[in-house]
Amino acid sequence: MLQTKIESQSLSKFQQKRRVLVIGAGYSGSKIVQEIQRNPYSSLTVIGFLDDDSSKIGRKIEGIKVLGKISEINKLAEAYQIDEVIVAMPSASNEKICNIVQATQGMPFKLKVLPGRPEILTDTPFTNQVRDIQIQDILGRPEVILDFSEEFNGQFPSAYEQVFESRVLVTGAGGTIGSEICRQLARLKPKTLLLLGRGENSIFKIKQELSRLFPELETVTIIADIRHKQRMDAIFSIWQPELVFHTAAHKHVPLMQENPTESLENNVFGTGNLAQLAAKYGVKTFVMISTDKAVNSTNFMGLSKRLAELTVKSFSVQSETRFLIVRFGNVLGSRGSVVPIFKEQIARGGPVTVTHREMTRYFMTTPEASQLVIQSLAVGKSGQILILDMGEPVKIYDLAERMIELAGFLPGDDISIEVVGCRPGEKLHESLVNDSEQAFKTEHPKIMGVFEAMPSSDAWQEIKQELKEAIDDNLSSEQLWERAIHCQKMWYKIKS
Repeated sequence: MLQTKIESQSLSKFQQKRRVLVIGAGYSGSKIVQEIQRNPYSSLTVIGFLDDDSSKIGRKIEGIKVLGKISEINKLAEAYQIDEVIVAMPSASNEKICNIVQATQGMPFKLKVLPGRPEILTDTPFTNQVRDIQIQDILGRPEVILDFSEEFNGQFPSAYEQVFESRVLVTGAGGTIGSEICRQLARLKPKTLLLLGRGENSIFKIKQELSRLFPELETVTIIADIRHKQRMDAIFSIWQPELVFHTAAHKHVPLMQENPTESLENNVFGTGNLAQLAAKYGVKTFVMISTDKAVNSTNFMGLSKRLAELTVKSFSVQSETRFLIVRFGNVLGSRGSVVPIFKEQIARGGPVTVTHREMTRYFMTTPEASQLVIQSLAVGKSGQILILDMGEPVKIYDLAERMIELAGFLPGDDISIEVVGCRPGEKLHESLVNDSEQAFKTEHPKIMGVFEAMPSSDAWQEIKQELKEAIDDNLSSEQLWERAIHCQKMWYKIKS
């Protein structure tokens, strides 16, 4: 009787398992099957594979049959009563993933994906990394994958060689870009990774994650504000970082339009403090994160980042520290960006709001952006701005439609899209270079450099004082904008 009860419980447990199809009968697909089969507590049971390689159809891999081609997904899912489909093709193009999403629109099963190669952690079970389809999976352009061990010229070692066994400081380490840079850096085995940020919760979170995934890595948490120069000086003095990745910044355009002094103090003064200390303490390379909104700025956030760019470039003129700037477009899914806003609006049933039907933006994934920042170590000369070949800009309206479809709804029918008009300081289209700059190819096929005249190396203190007085005078936003624009011009008027 006891045996019957145990068998009944086992059968009940098996019946509760979700029936799975795996798309992709290659290495990744077979590894997922192995992990599921070896885990007695897994809630999944694999029913079959789908693959477009005709030679695999009908064969068994890990004891599981390849049932047919990917185009047969809906028919086979219905025939085998499938609860979940896992796309296990990390090298698949965005177009291929998008086609699968569109083909399965309205089907009752759950569609999930193993992330692309830049996101995969090789020392973590693949089943733990399977996630819901995200907008970056179907954005419609191939991700740029960078090899950190590659050398591109005789002047600089590979990014891996520069990071390995080095003391590395990341500011804004709890943010979207900062935390991903930390994850990517951890794979390159630095001696010490210093996690600096103002928000204790986000710093605690990335510290816990890195300690779990990279237990051998020494990570140090530092709660500090980059505007406080004395505190920053103490940090540089104690830890003597050899590499600095500066990601800390105020980045929200509408918020900074309403709080322009915060934008200038944090993005300009804070960056100036760090650049000055990097030169003082002999940091080998200082990398600043910038944005396409610094190009022909029409808002305080963009202007503050442009002033920060010029500040960093000015320190490169007379310092032995190599100062680099990496400029890129929007990062998909970053906090406060359009993707999480659209997600919330869709979850509420709409409407999804866009500011203009023709508005476009450059987009890249968080791993892409972070890899570019790190890869800049291998190609960038001091004082250079580096940009990624980001392909064509994406219409925000099209992005909204795709996200609605991704959530299983029909744009316009199930969830409406409302055009609400541009916000203050917002441009219809962004650019990666301004009118006075010229892009040129570097030794890396996907990374370009930007040529422009170097700013004065003697202007920082005078410009800092000018901005400080403007802030202290409690000027109107219009007056403060004029003073900040004047400071931008001062970089080239003051003689070195």
